[in-house]
Amino acid sequence: MEPLTPRQIGDRFGISPKELNRILLYQVEMNFSDYLNFIRVNRASELLLKTSKSILEVALEVGYQTEKTLSRNFLKFRSMTPGKFRHSIALQDNEETFRIQ
Repeated sequence: MEPLTPRQIGDRFGISPKELNRILLYQVEMNFSDYLNFIRVNRASELLLKTSKSILEVALEVGYQTEKTLSRNFLKFRSMTPGKFRHSIALQDNEETFRIQ
């Protein structure tokens, strides 16, 4: 939930922010900022599926300051808004329940 910077992470592992970005680009083909947002969106996806927390609560829990920032990054990585994601999963669950009965 706290702000993370390449410098903080680099200091933690004894490398420079530039080296951190180089490693991330090599390993995951994303820079620090994109990778952090990717991780946050994945965690937000889990929370949207497993909890009834509001989108704002989820945004704050994964480290965003606003719902808008979560939505912008969710669109980038999931090609849909958090609300649409939650709704589409709920529809899939309802379809599966209907088929099982």
